[in-house]
Parts: sequence; C-alpha cells; structure tokens
Amino acid sequence: MNRRVVAMVLGISVLAGLATGYYLKSLSLGIFGPGQQKPAVNTAKVEVRVDEGTPVILEKEFLRSHKVIISEFENRSDIIGFSLDEIRSRYSPENGFFIKFTDGSLVIRQALDDWDPEDKARCRLKEYQGMVAVYTGPDSEHDSLMKVTAIRFASLPDIIKEAIHNGEYEFQNEAEVNDALENLDEYF
Repeated sequence: MNRRVVAMVLGISVLAGLATGYYLKSLSLGIFGPGQQKPAVNTAKVEVRVDEGTPVILEKEFLRSHKVIISEFENRSDIIGFSLDEIRSRYSPENGFFIKFTDGSLVIRQALDDWDPEDKARCRLKEYQGMVAVYTGPDSEHDSLMKVTAIRFASLPDIIKEAIHNGEYEFQNEAEVNDALENLDEYF
C-alpha cells in the first residue's frame, strides 16, 4: 500500500505543478519569460489616388500588328484625383483597357483590334483595270485603293510589271511611293 500512496502523492504533485505553471503564465507574471505577442497583419487596403505628380503611361497594343506603342496619357487631367477603382470604372476591360499601378506609375493598357499607324501608312503599287494604282494598308491582303495613276500598266517594262505583281514596289508611306511614281512617269 505504501507504493500506492507514493504514486498518488507523486501524481497529485505533478498535476499541481502543471496547474500552478499554467496559472502563472496566464497572469503574465514573467516567470517563464517575457510575454510575447504575435505581430498583427495590416489588412487595411491603401487607396491610391492619381495626383499631379503621378506619371500616367498609355500602352496601346495593336493586336493585328502585334506591336505596343508606349506614350504619355493625353487625357491625364481627366483622372487627377481619381482612385484606381474610379479609373477602372471609366476605362473598363469591356472597352479593351487594363489599369495597374506599379512602381509609382499608373499604367493604362489599351488593346485595339487594329493595325498600328505605321502599318496603315504603308503603300504599294498594283495594277487596277490596266492602270498603275496606289494602295495603302498593312499588307497586300488588307489594303485599300488610294488612287489610280495615269500610267498604263501595259506601257511598263516587263521587269517592272513582274516586280509590281510580286509586291516588290512597297513603301513605308505616301511620300516614298510618290517618289517612285515620279521615276515611272516616263511611261505615260
């Protein structure tokens, strides 16, 4: 029976010690070390507003040309004082806009299902109803008739006719095509 009493006293002593330690810790008496608190995470959302000093960048993405043209946003004064949510409601994804704030700058990306202005300005010579004509557009499949010249296609040398049919008479803009037409005016 001696063993039973010793085991019981020992068990009660261990439980009493644990209970005392838990009680003292809950009082934060500092006996078991300084009371520590876990850091709080700030979950408040900081509202960003565009002001006079905020750089506003416009990225126009021309989907048909696969090009992006980056410039300063022209209508900057229209969005001064607006929050990102207010700007997003004005320039919505449904209208091809994507708004983000990065590195202190507001970036407005606009996706356009069109050719970039440089591609639209390209010109080429083609035959149109027996005459040399100027077409404008990004390529020979997506161009439109700009003007018909007074040069008869049949009056051109065979090498020039073949080059025009092969698309070799293509120019960056109207000024370049006019220079080429001046060289062909002898075939009136």
